[in-house]
Amino acid sequence: MRMPNRTIYLPEDLDQVSRRVGLNLSRLTQQAIREFVAEHHELALEARIDAVSARTRELGFNWPEDYLDDQRSEAGER
Repeated sequence: MRMPNRTIYLPEDLDQVSRRVGLNLSRLTQQAIREFVAEHHELALEARIDAVSARTRELGFNWPEDYLDDQRSEAGER
């Protein structure tokens, strides 16, 4: 799994506390994001759709606007 490097900014007092108690900020952040996503399904889904759409545009995929209609008619759906 690819693990991009991100910067997290903390106020000095929180940084000192996190260092003193030996917090793994990476693990803590990952868990906080997972919990947020679990509580906000709609936002998470929307963010994923936006990310996929952006990547699709970046790669230059141009789907015809009537692509799904064509596929449905070929499958005999309405």
